[in-house]
Amino acid sequence: MQELEIDWSFWIERIRPKFDKVIIARGWAYFNEDVVRDIQVEGTSIIKARVDGTKRYKVTLDLESFTKSGCTCPYGYYCKHMAAVLFEVAKQAGYDLEEFRFGKMKMVQVDQKISQKSKPTTRLPDSTDSCEKWLTYFHKQYGNAKIYNAFSLEEVCMRAWRELNKLADTWEPTIRGVYDIQVALYVIQLCDTMAGSKAITYDFYQNTNYYVKRVLKHALEQLEVTLKVLDVNRAYKKYGEHLKELSAYLADICDNGSGLYLYDWLDLYKLLWSQLFQDKDMLEAEKARLRQVLTDPRASQQAHQVATLGSIHLDIRRSEDENAWERADNGMFEIEPDYWFDYLNGFVFESQWDRLLTWLRWLKPKMAWNERVYADEFLHYWRLAAEQRDVEKEQRAVMISLLPASYDHYAKFLLSKGEYQEWADLCLLLSLTTEHIDGAQLKLVEKANVRFLLPIYHHAIEAFIQGKNRPDYIQAIKLLKKLAAAYKKLKLTPRFEAYLEQIVKQYARYRAFTEELRKGNLIP
Repeated sequence: MQELEIDWSFWIERIRPKFDKVIIARGWAYFNEDVVRDIQVEGTSIIKARVDGTKRYKVTLDLESFTKSGCTCPYGYYCKHMAAVLFEVAKQAGYDLEEFRFGKMKMVQVDQKISQKSKPTTRLPDSTDSCEKWLTYFHKQYGNAKIYNAFSLEEVCMRAWRELNKLADTWEPTIRGVYDIQVALYVIQLCDTMAGSKAITYDFYQNTNYYVKRVLKHALEQLEVTLKVLDVNRAYKKYGEHLKELSAYLADICDNGSGLYLYDWLDLYKLLWSQLFQDKDMLEAEKARLRQVLTDPRASQQAHQVATLGSIHLDIRRSEDENAWERADNGMFEIEPDYWFDYLNGFVFESQWDRLLTWLRWLKPKMAWNERVYADEFLHYWRLAAEQRDVEKEQRAVMISLLPASYDHYAKFLLSKGEYQEWADLCLLLSLTTEHIDGAQLKLVEKANVRFLLPIYHHAIEAFIQGKNRPDYIQAIKLLKKLAAAYKKLKLTPRFEAYLEQIVKQYARYRAFTEELRKGNLIP
C-alpha cells in the first residue's frame, strides 16, 4: 500500500480557504477534544475517519479532488468534523497546525522550501566515516518517515534496510560488516520510533505487534549472518572506535526503546555482547555503565531492568554464575524461567554438564508456579544432563515434584526402566483413562505383562459407564472385551465373570448400557 502524499502548500493555499473562520474554530476545538477516531488511508489521497460529536459522523476526504470530500453530518461540505480530521492528520504527519489554522505558512519555512531546491545532494556514507556520520545520513533519509497503517511500518523499515545496506556493497568486508550492524540497529530503532508515535489508524494498535516482530526478527537474522562472517579481531584493530559507538547506540535502544519489546532489546544485547563486543576495556566500561544505572534513583524502571539483566548476562559470560543468581534473586522484578533456557542451551552446546546441573538445581524452586508452562523444556535439560552425569535419582525426584505437568516425561522414564507397576500406579494416581494414555505405552505394558493393565482397565470402564451416554457405553464395552482377553491370558477367567456379573447388577437401571452389553455378546 502506498503512503499518503501531503502537499502542505496545497493544503494551506487551496484546502484551508474552503473553511470559514467559525468552522475552523469549531474544528480546532473538536480536534483538541480528541474526538477523531479510526483514521484510515486508501491509496495516496483518500482519508476516512470517524468523529464522535453530538452523534457519530463519518468523514471522507479526497486530497486530490477536495470537492468530492464529505461528512455524514447535516451541515454538509466543509464542516467542523472535516476540519478536525485535517488537523489530526496534519499533526500526525508533523506539520505546523498553526499554519493550517490561520491559513498562512510561516516565512521561515517558505524560505527553507525555496532554498531547499538549491541544496546540493546529500553526501552518501563513506567507509571512512564514523558511525555518527552514518547515522546523520540515515536520519536525514528516514527520520521523518510517515506511516498510516500497521503493515506500512514493515514496508518502510524493509525499504530503509535495503537502500542503506546496498550503499556499502563495494566496501572492504570488515568495515562493511560494521556498517551492516549499524544499519540493522538503526532499522530496529526506526521501527520502534514509528510504532510508538507515528501511526494513526484504528487498526494499528491491534496489528502493530505482528509487524514489529517481523521487522525485529529480520534485523536479528541479519545481525547473526553478519556476525558469522565478520572478522571480529580485525574489526577491533582497525575500527575499535566504531565498535564503541555501536555499544553506546545499543545501550540507548535497550534503555529507551518501547517497554513492549523489552526482551527483544535484551536479545539484541545478549547477541552483540556475546559475539561482537569482546574487548576487556569495553567490557569494564559497560559494567561501570550498568552499575551507574542500577544506582541512579532517576533511572527509569525499564533502564533498571535492562541494567539488571545486562549485568546478569555479563556475569554468565564470565562464568560468575553465583553473582548472576544473586542479582536475579534480589532483583525488583520477576524473571520467568524460560528466560534462562537460552543459557542452558549454550551450556549443552559447549558440553558444560556440571554447570548445566548447577543451573537446573537453582531453577528448580522457581518452577513451582510455572511448571505447566515450562515443565517440558526444563525436564528436557534434565534428561540431557542425566545422560552425561549420574543424577538419575535426582532427576526422578524433580519429575515427581512437577507432577502432573511432568506426566509424559515421568511415564516414559518409568517404562524405560521397566518399572511397569510404578507406571500403572502413576496413571491411576492421575485418574487417567485409556483415552489419555499413549497407545504405544499400553501395547508395551501389555506385551511385558498384561497384569499391570488390569486396574487401569477397571478404572476406565467405571469412568465410561459414569458418562451415562451411548458413546461412552460403547467404549466401556470395548474395554470389557479387552479385560476379558487379559484375564483369559492370565488364566483368571472366573474373576472376569464375577466382575461382569457385579457390573451388570450394579448398573441394571442403565438400560442403554444393558443394551450395549447384549450387542457386545457379553450377556444373553
